[in-house]
Amino acid sequence: MGNAYFSLIDEDDRRARYFAGAATGGPWDPGLQHGGPPNALAVREAERAIFAETGRTDLTALRVAAEFVHPVPVGEVDTQTQVLRAARSAALVEVAISAGNRPCLFARVWFVRSSDTSVIAPPLGEPSAVPDVPPGLDVSFPYGSSLEWRFIKNQMGAPGPAAAWVRPTTQLLDGEDVTGLARVALIADSASGLSSELDWSVWSFLNVDLDIHLARSVEGEWLLMDAATQFGPAGSALARSTLSDVRGVVGSSLQTLVVAPLPG
Repeated sequence: MGNAYFSLIDEDDRRARYFAGAATGGPWDPGLQHGGPPNALAVREAERAIFAETGRTDLTALRVAAEFVHPVPVGEVDTQTQVLRAARSAALVEVAISAGNRPCLFARVWFVRSSDTSVIAPPLGEPSAVPDVPPGLDVSFPYGSSLEWRFIKNQMGAPGPAAAWVRPTTQLLDGEDVTGLARVALIADSASGLSSELDWSVWSFLNVDLDIHLARSVEGEWLLMDAATQFGPAGSALARSTLSDVRGVVGSSLQTLVVAPLPG
């Protein structure tokens, strides 16, 4: 498959079939994908669908709301897209990802027309350098190894809030880098793991959704996640992350978690 999360099997304007490679594998089961790659694929499919529908290049994907209805397996997956709205100022696309005719993930992606509102927006900061700290991840699983991690607060395997600069070292498809909201979706689904308060060998804390809002397009290849998890008393939790690029804060993400002890 090469250095990519997915390889294309076949496609048309509204549907496609892909093979998800080993790099998509998550921390709980190597046969099941981490949420990042299929979310990124959903955004990419939404971008492809809206361009096929409108031919426009002035629409920017700024929000994705994804719902996991079943685990997404490593292997063949199918995508189906539907343009729900294509107005002058905004557009909405729904993407379904399935495997073996079983729905796995539904995502809705909002696009906003690009226009000049710089007169009312605060100026962006000067581009900052990503801290020159030793890269690394203190837990090991396929998807985690497909990214470069530079922690500036805590570590993923240690309990408590954490912050890290992250960039992909793996392409979304062969010959196609991860860009825009797709890159954010690929990375931000890690916020719950980044900010875990629990021992990974004792507890599971799977997210059932991912909700990302951006105020503007992301600049550069690095994304900073500054994440924390709030636990409830009845088996649920909420992971929040402030998302920044080298120019400053760009948006935020939320994940609802189902918390349970691991079997045994």
